[in-house]
Amino acid sequence: MAKALFFVASLLLYVLSLSSLAVATQRLDLAGSYKPIKNIDEPEIQSLGEFAVNEHNKQAKTQLQFQKVISGEMQIVAGTNYNLRLTALEGTNSRTYGTLVYTDLNNKNNLINFFDVPN
Repeated sequence: MAKALFFVASLLLYVLSLSSLAVATQRLDLAGSYKPIKNIDEPEIQSLGEFAVNEHNKQAKTQLQFQKVISGEMQIVAGTNYNLRLTALEGTNSRTYGTLVYTDLNNKNNLINFFDVPN
């Protein structure tokens, strides 16, 4: 009985260590390099685009209306950088913009850059 219990405990520790190694490998793969955002339609990603437009409006005293994030990539640092392309209405014209939003470890968003992308 004791041998069987020891075997099960050893097997469990082995499986847990493999699981931890897989998670650590995934994080190392992400750390430092930009990776494409797989699901651009996720509400979190769309809200980052909306945040960028709203913050740009405050800073530049414009009245852009957020439409949609259309592409992006992310970089894991001490927080996360989101390099996004989005569309917004300027009056009745839809235009494409680029933005860099940094989310710190406390989940506070900061607009780093916002610029017009020529069509």
